[in-house]
Amino acid sequence: MAVFPSTLQLDGAPLEGASPLPMFRSRNPHREVSDNGTFSAGHREKLGYETGERYLPYRMQDRYSRDLVPMTVETIVLENDRLRATFLPQYGGRLYSLIDKRSNRDILYTNPVFRPGNLAILNAWFSGGIEWNIGQVGHTFTTCSPMHAAKLTDRDGNEFLRLYEYERCKNVFWQLDFHLPPGSDHLQIYVRIVNDNDEEVPMYWWTNIAVQETPQARVFSETDEVVYIDHAIKGFGLGRLPNLPTVPDTDVSYPMNFPFSNEYFFQTPEACAAPWEAVAYEDGRLFYERSTALLRYRKMFCWGHHAGGRRWCDFLSRPGEGNYIEIQGGFAPTQLHGLDMPAGSEWDFTQIIGMADVDADRAIGPDWRDSNAYARSEVERRMPEDELLRLHETLRAEGTKTTGQPLFHGSVWGALERRRREKLNGRSLPQGFDFPLSALNAEGEGADWLTLLEEGRMPERGAGEQPKAWMVQDEWLALLQGSLKTQENESWNAYLHLGVMLYERGREDEALAVWETSLRLKPSVWAYRNLAEAMRRSGRRRDALFYWREALTLAPVLPDQALSEEYIRLLIEDGRYEEAWSFYNRLPDKQKAADRIRIIVGAAALELDNEAFINRLFLQEFAVIREGELLIIELWYKYHARKMARDRGEPFAESHIEEAKLRFPPPNNIDFRIIGE
Repeated sequence: MAVFPSTLQLDGAPLEGASPLPMFRSRNPHREVSDNGTFSAGHREKLGYETGERYLPYRMQDRYSRDLVPMTVETIVLENDRLRATFLPQYGGRLYSLIDKRSNRDILYTNPVFRPGNLAILNAWFSGGIEWNIGQVGHTFTTCSPMHAAKLTDRDGNEFLRLYEYERCKNVFWQLDFHLPPGSDHLQIYVRIVNDNDEEVPMYWWTNIAVQETPQARVFSETDEVVYIDHAIKGFGLGRLPNLPTVPDTDVSYPMNFPFSNEYFFQTPEACAAPWEAVAYEDGRLFYERSTALLRYRKMFCWGHHAGGRRWCDFLSRPGEGNYIEIQGGFAPTQLHGLDMPAGSEWDFTQIIGMADVDADRAIGPDWRDSNAYARSEVERRMPEDELLRLHETLRAEGTKTTGQPLFHGSVWGALERRRREKLNGRSLPQGFDFPLSALNAEGEGADWLTLLEEGRMPERGAGEQPKAWMVQDEWLALLQGSLKTQENESWNAYLHLGVMLYERGREDEALAVWETSLRLKPSVWAYRNLAEAMRRSGRRRDALFYWREALTLAPVLPDQALSEEYIRLLIEDGRYEEAWSFYNRLPDKQKAADRIRIIVGAAALELDNEAFINRLFLQEFAVIREGELLIIELWYKYHARKMARDRGEPFAESHIEEAKLRFPPPNNIDFRIIGE
């Protein structure tokens, strides 16, 4: 078995930076999630708990285009005599492909291009392979960010790969160990999460596996009981496969039978010691995965056969090459169920991934339950439950080994946390995690926080500079507040960051006062923006506009497209269409061409009867349009509805929009609806 760095040549749309703005969490840390009356009290427990939108301390990764260019992507390869696994350490450690070397068959769905779309917490996400989702619902914070990687050797002398990082939002450490011992025909994955803090933290994990979609691909798992999406209530229902109320009289164990994008969650019984999921194909292939019991629940997601779903498959790849379904494994009954990880605890599980040849007639038989039992027997034959449990103990023994030869460097935040612990508490990192202090430097991403730690002050910065990285961790808040007890340590920059930390905690009045202090020390666009955003979120739109206009006195051309986008959106929300259009036309060409800005200002162009702009907008293909987004679709319908009313000499009314929905289907390039409206 060997582990070695390599490269991958493919066409892609590389990420081109991130937004400098802090995006604040939802005021409600939970979500209101409905069920249709079929849920038990157990299924309602922690439904929506700690699933409210949350982004900080990370930045939004919203800078990319639709233009494909040749890319050289760094990879790490793990292989034995039977399988070759290729990982992307630069992009969240994604398992890009898993090839059966004997048949040259790809076990996963492998995307032939790198083409981001706006589907993740921080915006950028790409399809294919296996993604490791930790921390917060909405894929993961690190899906398009680098992870540390190292090569280690197990007790038998076999090389294995470790990917690891420090997760800053929940303040936990996590690792993935990948093993392919000689003769193994399945990839072995050991996952370890460490919360060595004094407080419990909300936790989330879903392994997200993309596999090939075919007309008769069929999904199986331990149970027929599933939680499904009930679109009528925009919530959940509890049902049993192979039929669900949302698609009557249809076997939805075949994902391609869904006429809209959908998902369901297998409710694996608690007594199951080795949960599993499998996908059978009409040519006799059986993809399978199995894990130890911590990773209890399973999920199927598909795009469906409607126009919007097919559009998404093509959009994330090349036309005709993006068809996949996802099978996933997670800690909770659905991705909108929360749970807490206790203080001072470690969670770990082992998961295996493989492909087998089976009897297609039995797997694609008329009775799902018979076929499911057959699939279960085939999974058990290839990875028996008792063998998996023994394997878990073997891999666990390797899991705390000191990291070996570095292969790729991730973020600086693990090193900064190490230095903070050593300096202030005399604490070390959990065993098995190695974040070299050499990664820290005075001008890097964590520079301001390193200066605060080492010198007791947040450094002064030019008010025109983009702020350095944000921080939300309690210990850093205490350090920053402590530093500001000394007057000579006061700076606009320190109070800017303090305000972000306070506002994120819901201490809004304190945050507003702190940002006003920042402005008194030195006016900056960044503090004005934060005050404006706070006003907008409180429903005080006129106050928000006041702060934006103060920002514009400092910088008539706002220094980043994210600032311009927010200002234009606010003007349009306030009905100031001419002002929004005038501001848009004064923007630099690069900002003027930004997708989000063009979509948002389209509402102003429509109100001002700028048909030329609107028609160009409808011909464009947007890179950062959101999954299920209706803004551009609503603009399309409103445009045609107003035109109908004008042609007929009638006053514009809602009835014209309803008629437009029937008469004017949106063009493919702007249709990203996911339930076939």
